[in-house]
Amino acid sequence: MDSCLRKFIAILSFAFTLNSHASDLQFVDVTEQAGIHFEHAGGIDLRVVPALVGSGAAWHDYDNDGWLDLYIANSALVRPEPDAVLPKNALFQNNGDGTFTDVTEATGVGDTGWGMGCAFADYDNDGDADLYVTNYKANVFYRNNGDLTFKRFSSGAGGIGHNGFGSGIAWGDYDQDGFLDLYVGNYIEYTKVPQGDEVFFPYDFFGQANLLYLNKGDGGFINITDAAKVNGGFHLTLGVAAADYDTDGDLDIYLANDTDQNILYRNDGELTFTNTNQPDARSRTGDIRSGMGIAWGDYDTDEDLDLFVTNWLDENNVLYRNNGDGTFSDVSAQSGVFASGLGKTCWGTALFDADNDGDLDIFFSAGHIDPASWEAHGQSDVFLLNNGDGTFTDTSEAVGLRKFGAYGVGRGVAVGDYDADGDLDLFIVNSGGKPMLLRNDGGNRQNWLQIRTVGTVSNRDGVGALVKVSAGDLHQIQQVTAGDSYLSQSSLDVEFGLAHHENVDRIVIQWSSGIVQTLTNVQANQRLVVVERGE
Repeated sequence: MDSCLRKFIAILSFAFTLNSHASDLQFVDVTEQAGIHFEHAGGIDLRVVPALVGSGAAWHDYDNDGWLDLYIANSALVRPEPDAVLPKNALFQNNGDGTFTDVTEATGVGDTGWGMGCAFADYDNDGDADLYVTNYKANVFYRNNGDLTFKRFSSGAGGIGHNGFGSGIAWGDYDQDGFLDLYVGNYIEYTKVPQGDEVFFPYDFFGQANLLYLNKGDGGFINITDAAKVNGGFHLTLGVAAADYDTDGDLDIYLANDTDQNILYRNDGELTFTNTNQPDARSRTGDIRSGMGIAWGDYDTDEDLDLFVTNWLDENNVLYRNNGDGTFSDVSAQSGVFASGLGKTCWGTALFDADNDGDLDIFFSAGHIDPASWEAHGQSDVFLLNNGDGTFTDTSEAVGLRKFGAYGVGRGVAVGDYDADGDLDLFIVNSGGKPMLLRNDGGNRQNWLQIRTVGTVSNRDGVGALVKVSAGDLHQIQQVTAGDSYLSQSSLDVEFGLAHHENVDRIVIQWSSGIVQTLTNVQANQRLVVVERGE
């Protein structure tokens, strides 16, 4: 057999394997049958920026029953009539049977502000999830009362109900004292709604400074933004996500900025950060585009965290490979992700193992705000299958993302196994319309392991813990994070696809306290709760 024929057969074999693999996985729209009756208010209006760029959603088990619940941020009415029913954020309780119940009124978390981002975290280490919501105008903080209700506590916690144009959120124990601190992004200095035929362009506005609130451990916070050197300048921040990219044991912060330079802040370990766009600390992640969503994850399984950032329609999305030396390389072209977002305005995103084959795939939502494309502002979302060799293939059609009729105007994206069947499902917020809950059917045909961390010396949620899983020749890492994507929060559980492996040889957890904990010979296909072993 000559070399050309062998090469042709190899290509056909690869294509058959890829298509067979992709066909095992389907995303099915189950929003209505799941009982998620919600609509993002305000419509799409190029003159009303908060409605245009929001909102997000968060998965979290707020009632500690073992099932992921869902919080959705909403927009507001521009000039409501005196008797108008105001749109509210919504909390849906998971019934454990694939359906949800709206418990917004009963729990007291139905804020009527111009909702943007949301993220849960147990800030006071009392065993239940508290909630922070960013708004255009005053942000809102809800403390969990422990009885399935929340108390609005923005002022009581030290005035963290900042009045600005809030965007992304990243909870994290940035000073490693066992209590979760709060980084809040802010967008533009938005003082008026343009009139007449005027439309929104971000470079017409000044940005707002971001905020870092230090948790004092007594129920309150203090603003240490300037002292910590993480105010972001005035860079029109939208996406915020924290990760220990340099594996030195503390959380660093990445900002996706609109029409300005993105920033990776390196945590120096002494409550100060370094902007790695500076010449003497350059990480090569400071592109000037229209940054929206952020996903951290080890897509190439080399045991460090890589970075994916979504952008505006005439800019490509960027995949940064972590070089392991504090720098990154833009591998968008050679990895096959370059073209996937061209012509689309891209927002929420996730790096997650949808098919449990042991490597991370990519999902991102899309939806126009471009006036030239106003008649067709809805756009199809995108799923990129990881080929396991450092490249991705767009299999959106094969996995069912073209079956849902009219395209939504995608914004926030959150990932979580809401039905506890061993594969990861997607929730997408659509601006001015109904959201989509996409159930993953078929992703659990390969083995998996889910880990929920419970800190004792570290913060109760285990946020910041770096989890390494080894099964045969498969080695993976993931980090517990609280706030990512675009204005959203995926499940705090870390989920690992194990392919054909039925046992995990070794799990190593590096807690934010510095404690290292090892488990061996763990059976696959289970949800494992790991409690931090004290010093």
